[in-house]
Amino acid sequence: MKTNRTSRLTLLALLSASILSFIPAPASAVPETVKLVMHYQRSGEDYTGWNVWLWKNVTATSGDKNVSETGVQFNGQDDFGKVLTISIPEMANFENLGFILRLNDWAAKDVDADRFITNFNADGVAEVWIVQGDPTIYSSKPSLETKLVSAKIDSFAGVTVSLNKKITLTGKGDEDFQINGGLKIVSVQPLNGSATSASILLLKLSGDIDLGTKYKITHKNLGEADAILADIMNSTEFNTRFLYSGKDLGNSYTPAKTAFRVWAPTATVVSLVTHESDSSAANLGKVIEMKASDNGTWAATLNGDQSGTIYTYRLEFGAKVNEAVDPYVRATTVNGNRGVVVDLSKTNPTGWNETKPKFSGRPTDALIYELHIRDLSMDKSSGIQEKNRGKFLGLTELNTKNTSGGSTGITAIKKLGVTHVELLPVYDYASVDENNPTFNWGYDPKNYNVPEGSYSTNPKNPTNRITELKSAIQALHNQGLRVNMDVVYNHVYDVGTFSQELIVPGYFFRKNSDGSLANGTGVGNEVASERPMVRKFIAESVNFWADEYNIDGFRFDLMGIMDVTTMNLIRKNLDQIDKTILIIGEGWNMGNSLASSERANQLNAAKLPRIAFFNDQFRDGIKGSVFESAETGFVTGSLTKSIDVRTGIVGNTNFEKNVLNKWTTLDPSQSVSYVESHDNLTLFDKLTASAIGANEIKLASLARYSSSIALLAQGVPFIQAGQEFLRSKDGDSNSYKSSDEINSIKWNLASKNASTLSYFKGLISIRAAHPIFRMSSSAEVKKNLKFIQATTDLIAYSLNGKNMKDSWKTVVVIHNSSAKSKTVTLPNKGKWNVAVQGSAASTKSLGSFNAGSVIAPGQSTLVIYQPN
Repeated sequence: MKTNRTSRLTLLALLSASILSFIPAPASAVPETVKLVMHYQRSGEDYTGWNVWLWKNVTATSGDKNVSETGVQFNGQDDFGKVLTISIPEMANFENLGFILRLNDWAAKDVDADRFITNFNADGVAEVWIVQGDPTIYSSKPSLETKLVSAKIDSFAGVTVSLNKKITLTGKGDEDFQINGGLKIVSVQPLNGSATSASILLLKLSGDIDLGTKYKITHKNLGEADAILADIMNSTEFNTRFLYSGKDLGNSYTPAKTAFRVWAPTATVVSLVTHESDSSAANLGKVIEMKASDNGTWAATLNGDQSGTIYTYRLEFGAKVNEAVDPYVRATTVNGNRGVVVDLSKTNPTGWNETKPKFSGRPTDALIYELHIRDLSMDKSSGIQEKNRGKFLGLTELNTKNTSGGSTGITAIKKLGVTHVELLPVYDYASVDENNPTFNWGYDPKNYNVPEGSYSTNPKNPTNRITELKSAIQALHNQGLRVNMDVVYNHVYDVGTFSQELIVPGYFFRKNSDGSLANGTGVGNEVASERPMVRKFIAESVNFWADEYNIDGFRFDLMGIMDVTTMNLIRKNLDQIDKTILIIGEGWNMGNSLASSERANQLNAAKLPRIAFFNDQFRDGIKGSVFESAETGFVTGSLTKSIDVRTGIVGNTNFEKNVLNKWTTLDPSQSVSYVESHDNLTLFDKLTASAIGANEIKLASLARYSSSIALLAQGVPFIQAGQEFLRSKDGDSNSYKSSDEINSIKWNLASKNASTLSYFKGLISIRAAHPIFRMSSSAEVKKNLKFIQATTDLIAYSLNGKNMKDSWKTVVVIHNSSAKSKTVTLPNKGKWNVAVQGSAASTKSLGSFNAGSVIAPGQSTLVIYQPN
């Protein structure tokens, strides 16, 4: 399945829930109270931990209501299996009952889909029978024929088979099971039940499994099943045999020779194939047979200067032959279809150096500006030369102007005062033809270590894209701007054509129990980051970008799909290069392939020090859910959201009992504070959809108000390019492949909305000048931030700047969501200076007053201070 950004957004809305593959049928009127009787059979009788996630369902997911937040336990048993009997009141306003059979707290699901009970009898009773691994909802007790359900290769010496029912065992020989491929079954061991009756069996073999052979298990009465590579790839034995620790995978270039090494432990023959051009027929390539080497690798060497040599790997798996790009390759032909050997030392542009802009390394001192390469320059108002529009070189042009004479491009970003520019994916992605570029966000990995060719001025030249990306990075560094990179190691564009799948089939991606691809990402596949050689590839890829391209930070897409160990290894490795490199990521709790304790998500923040998470609790508290365009947030009148806003203000730290964290940080540097990103509606479009009746002036005011809450909060502030002057995408909430007209930055808005731009500059300068807004430990936040008692439509807090050696001794921040002005009692009497009021924000006093209270204007932010 290829990447579908829409399905990803649907999945994010549901978070841990499954992607819907069973659509609820229209139901007749549901009684006020229904009684559900569910019979559940597991062939292995392994019921411990299994429970029912049950909800009252309506078509609009926002109207669903869970029956229990902890799952419903079975409360009976019969000859079929476990039984759940439950009465569910207040059903009249719902359409049906949704359910998922799950293990503990989402450790696994029986069927990877939501299912729905739609039929109730006149008494409101629904009685159903559910069989493990069978998506059917039976309305009467099924009579099931015993059959072979699955066969899994979990070790070199045996195959585990599962049946839908127990069978009687004689304890002798092969029990009528057979396997192909020259092997024999020497004994059968029950893995459940008893020695004479079981449904899960280990078939012990006469010899070791050959990983390059396809096996089938057959039984004269029970049918047949393909034996899939399963836990063998996670086994200690596999990793002992095939874990390669060398640093020379890919091609290792010198002027005298180039060595090639590929990890392909399941292949029977591997060849290096060199090609005359990017388009020459594959069968005309020169074939050099590679030699089997250490730990499942294959190696070959070509003498002489091979810079520019075009190559692929050809791999044989019995009768099957695959041809693949080297996954470690650093240069490719156009559209990334073949690898190219490159002398990277000759790709550095004039002026290239490894000196970085000064930065403390404390994440809370950063302010991140998210930018898409193409967005920056495609609109004529960018003032960037037409030849560089949509290209890496668009980032190298300085002093560009819009039609009103206002600054655009990198000069404008520099003047804004941000510290880091985060580039949406710039690796080689598959969803755009590099010869005829169109817009795409780029979350479709093809070659992880190669720059995207559609952003180069000559995609047919393998080194051009490298040099031009380095030129862009150097240009940003020269302006004092650090550069972060958006990386997508959680999934790929197309599993079937992805290099790692062609080289080691079945290893790089997680599978469901039935052998299908796991899909916790919502885009068709999940990368198995927990597997040692996958982990090695990801960690070395990140290191490569940091080292070769001088990257200053990484944003991990759908980081919650990845595992804790891998992310901590990445953090450790980057520290050896540069401890000031930032790591942030989307820590959503997604998928169920990994145990909940192993997922690199928000809930495991305590296990991931110095790795930050996008704070969606704060984001949605401020403006309302990103998945419901009309839903309001605190700034637009939803006062219950004040709890979430207070939580975000303290960076989701363990602050006090009145701050209700949905997840908790070790310190504020783990909380990315934002109200807008490339995903979902822009802030201006969200406010247009939710602040009904507001005119442009009012929308601008609400946008400033919303942004100020995030920019002044403790944590790592983050804005999308153009947010500072009310960027709109015409209400397109999922513009991943929309037109340039929708996505490009309209730089004339910077002049039209000059007051908002000035407001942003003022807020950013305040944050940069005053450490009280950039506390880096939970202890500092708890000691120096105090909430002031106020009504629910107003949030006020004081900051003790003196303790942080700030020139502002005491600061008070007031966010008033009431349409009316409100009086707030101040912690101290005396003279107060105004720093933020209405549409103005400045490090210099906007005015002063002498009092023990202050009137805060409605639907805006007020910041006042007493100097030291």
